[in-house]
Amino acid sequence: MFTKLTAVACLLAASILTAVAVAAASPAGSKQRIVITNLKGNPNRFVLAALAPGPVARDSGTASACCWIQRFITREGQSIEIDSPVLRTFVGKQGTFTWRASIEWVGAGNGYTVGTGTWTIVRGTGVYQHLEGSGHVALLDTGDASLSSRAEGLVDLHR
Repeated sequence: MFTKLTAVACLLAASILTAVAVAAASPAGSKQRIVITNLKGNPNRFVLAALAPGPVARDSGTASACCWIQRFITREGQSIEIDSPVLRTFVGKQGTFTWRASIEWVGAGNGYTVGTGTWTIVRGTGVYQHLEGSGHVALLDTGDASLSSRAEGLVDLHR
């Protein structure tokens, strides 16, 4: 589970970093679509990229997660693991940002686990100091210490 959360955090961090870099170059108040992915299945590395013009530029770096509460429920017969809030910090070349996420994990068979959730930026430094935004994340845990994740959302720089 820690590997899943770390991967999710890395993806989220990458998306946020890109959003912040682009936001610094654009007028305040314009929302920009971004994506954060983990680097080659490594949940501790991320890449942030812009999916639309705006103030946030491409960035990459390391990510770490902490501070979540894990609980289990059954919804219509399916077991679900809920991790919230997951705090993930992304450290890029242009600054750092942290998001809060809530992720639901379900078994997908053959040792795979799929997670989906939402994220919201809670703080930042450097070019990300005034970054605000939120979005959704999707994750795939293959059970072999590799995690694939993609977080997309809208960000904005407020000064």
